Amino acid sequence: MALDFIAGCIGGCAGIVAGHPLDTLKVHVQSGRGSALECTKALLKGGTLATAYRGVGAPLGGIAVVNAIVFGTYGNTRRALPNSESLLAHGTAGAVSGFLQSFVLSPIELVKTRLQLAKPGDGMPNGTLAGVRYIFRTGGFRALYRGLGITIARDSPALAIYFTTYEILSRGDKSAANVFFAGGVAGILSWVIMYPLDVIKSRIQGDAAGRYIGVWDCFKKSVRQDGWRCMSRGMGAVTVRAFLCNGVCFTAVAWTERAWQRYATEDLRPIIQFAGFSEAVCHDIHDRYFDI
Repeated sequence: MALDFIAGCIGGCAGIVAGHPLDTLKVHVQSGRGSALECTKALLKGGTLATAYRGVGAPLGGIAVVNAIVFGTYGNTRRALPNSESLLAHGTAGAVSGFLQSFVLSPIELVKTRLQLAKPGDGMPNGTLAGVRYIFRTGGFRALYRGLGITIARDSPALAIYFTTYEILSRGDKSAANVFFAGGVAGILSWVIMYPLDVIKSRIQGDAAGRYIGVWDCFKKSVRQDGWRCMSRGMGAVTVRAFLCNGVCFTAVAWTERAWQRYATEDLRPIIQFAGFSEAVCHDIHDRYFDI
């Protein structure tokens, strides 16, 4: 549905802008560049957030496609299932959307990770498109999809947890504060439970030198070198980022869809119909969105 795409795009962009500095911190800590405090000092060196926002173009550039897949697949899959309001339907739809989004998200996150970890003189250029061209030129198409398997293993169950948790916490209370809280908690749970897989994914995708030959090899070498604690390294930054980013995302989605409902049924109905959107789009809004 057009509404799923628009709301998901706005919500996703809002969440990325709010949480990208903490995502950069997470990647640096996961890659063994020091403690959270040491990495924070390095990222803020110079007194600006320029380094912390490095690589933000990659997720922003693909967020429309990613969120169209996530929210579009989730909404349409759930509505196609029997007993579509059950928690099982929400979880199943989330798992399907997580699986499909991985094919788009994996190369986006690889480019983002390489840009976030880039050092002067290592050959990685500035800028998202330049980074894509560099990775493709030096490693071919397969290099852009390095880490796809671990991305699927992370995202499919993570989004099942994500949407199910949000539904549990937001049922019966669609206030703005509760939508933000439910989205934030859903984000935390989906990240914390799958976090070790995210650590391995970050290390594989950030491995420009080719040290790891696969997921199991990366896991063994990481634990051997840095101990078991490396599987939870950076979780503090992830927890804060997950709550903020996903709270903002769900709030933006809810506000967008609620605003669409108000204006589609009042002032903008003639414009929407003139633009080619159907009556079904105007009315296909469920009671899960909070009151403005």
